Amino acid sequence: MAEKRGVKCSLCGKRGFSDKSPYCRECSHFCARLTNERFPPEAQEALKDDVRKNRGYYCFYTGMKLNVFNKSDPYFLEFDHLVPGDPRNIVMTSAWFNELKNDLTFKELKGSVVQLFNYWFKGIKIKKKKFRYWYRLNP
Repeated sequence: MAEKRGVKCSLCGKRGFSDKSPYCRECSHFCARLTNERFPPEAQEALKDDVRKNRGYYCFYTGMKLNVFNKSDPYFLEFDHLVPGDPRNIVMTSAWFNELKNDLTFKELKGSVVQLFNYWFKGIKIKKKKFRYWYRLNP
């Protein structure tokens, strides 16, 4: 279906696709996902504000443009808890980065990446650290 001319999306500013929606197709899909995820209203508004500010969908951590529709794309838009399990602070990221971060805070992931770099390129041994939200296989 062609986008409706003259009607602007209230999130990203692109042309809308329906008289019955304040959004373009991409933003309509995004808002439906927000509703389905059942994030708190404040978290949903913060994500919408981010789309408005950036005029589109970009990864919070890497700044990469995200794919809103194709789930098989490693750059498919996923939602991430800044602190694992905390529903108040949700950000957009790629499926690829979300898989890397998984049970880590951003600070823990960043530290791990720096250690990997130092090991691979400088031969500095990795120091084991306890990850605060690592729950895998815990009784």
